Amino acid sequence: MNSHDISMGGKLACSEAMCRSRLCQHVMGGHLEKRHKVLQRGDRLGLDDGACRKVWIILQGMAAICYGLADGRRQILGLETSGHIMCGMNSSGQNGSWIEALSETVLCEIDLTCLGTAAYPGGPRRNGQQLITELFAVIHQRLEACSAHLVTLGRLDSTERVTLFLVDMASRIGRPVGQSLYFELPMTREDIADYLGLNTETISRVFSRLKKSRLVQFPSRSAIAIPDPKALERRLPVDIPDFSSTSHVSNFLSAVNAPQPARDGALT
Repeated sequence: MNSHDISMGGKLACSEAMCRSRLCQHVMGGHLEKRHKVLQRGDRLGLDDGACRKVWIILQGMAAICYGLADGRRQILGLETSGHIMCGMNSSGQNGSWIEALSETVLCEIDLTCLGTAAYPGGPRRNGQQLITELFAVIHQRLEACSAHLVTLGRLDSTERVTLFLVDMASRIGRPVGQSLYFELPMTREDIADYLGLNTETISRVFSRLKKSRLVQFPSRSAIAIPDPKALERRLPVDIPDFSSTSHVSNFLSAVNAPQPARDGALT
């Protein structure tokens, strides 16, 4: 992290050193406002303006999309890992929604506001169609993820919810260690409870049952190993969701920067 010269304000102008190995390298400087933001655990970015005026690509770490109830309770709507695209889709502003870092997280923030104005070279006619298509694909992916999470909260019991959560995290951030999938989970029991619509006591009880069944191992409080992922999956009545946004990121950023035919037919 130190090699990227992160400023004290938690913001990093796009640097060649970071962008060379990141998907955001495809966004052309000067046409769209783009910057890196570095969040520590617990830092928040508000989403109340809604309407997907900005998008955030996770370059590193894990973040949650959260919604706040009037009494202070928090519901985690989505868990986002490296390569995922996030956008604000709640424009009501009643109780607030936000992105919250669950670990040290690096985001690439792209401001799309100027795409519909004369400030963007060529305006929406020249660059709009492909971008709208790709942005729709990103929003569709977000809706699929939300629908899957609604099924989890509405129809699965507590053991099934926790089991699905662990298998999902293993598929996203796990790495093979022998025959097992091993991962470090940067989430507290409270974070998991807020995501699954349970309380922390229930999370702990289910963890204990899974440990006794030998389907899940807990080398430490934050480390989890799954000796036989397929055996764990067979306990679930639903498929493991696969909402990887990597292809959407590439297509979306390519659309932002694709050379468009000018009125005289020349490429710009």
